[in-house]
Amino acid sequence: MRSMIAALLLAAAGSAGMAGAAGTIAANPVEEARLYLRGSARAPANLPKAFQLFSGAARTGDPLAAYYLGMMYKNGMAVARDAKVAAQWLQFAADRQMPAAMFMLANLYLSGDGVPRDDQAARRLIEKAADLEYPEAVMAMAIGLRDGSMGFERNEALAETQLRFAHRALAKRAPAM
Repeated sequence: MRSMIAALLLAAAGSAGMAGAAGTIAANPVEEARLYLRGSARAPANLPKAFQLFSGAARTGDPLAAYYLGMMYKNGMAVARDAKVAAQWLQFAADRQMPAAMFMLANLYLSGDGVPRDDQAARRLIEKAADLEYPEAVMAMAIGLRDGSMGFERNEALAETQLRFAHRALAKRAPAM
């Protein structure tokens, strides 16, 4: 679904002349950055350009841009890998109800990468993201309930229910961001 939206945006940009003098290829900086992150027929992948666009949008308060910026820092894409800065941007996005950021930040807390290891903080973030029906968080919660890990008490019946819910949610979900 998202790739179809990106294709439609590219088609609209071409027919509406959005790739004009300003050099933009999408309707807003975050969409343009996502196109540069992945590359397309219209614009080859350009990680420094994506980083620049995500940085500008994140600094103006865009939580989706902050999520992507955090992921670029986490993975060392167009910038030196810095888990601490990644955690700061992911926290910014998580504080603005971005479930993908909550889930990624929870993983940082579980591993102690860029933040102090804290199973309880990870659990709270996983629960929040699961409440927002983020499938990966629902799955992580189910695993925690099944194993009695990540601060969850062992509850196999609830774990089975969560696993079924996660499976349905993943099956219905549009292609990844």
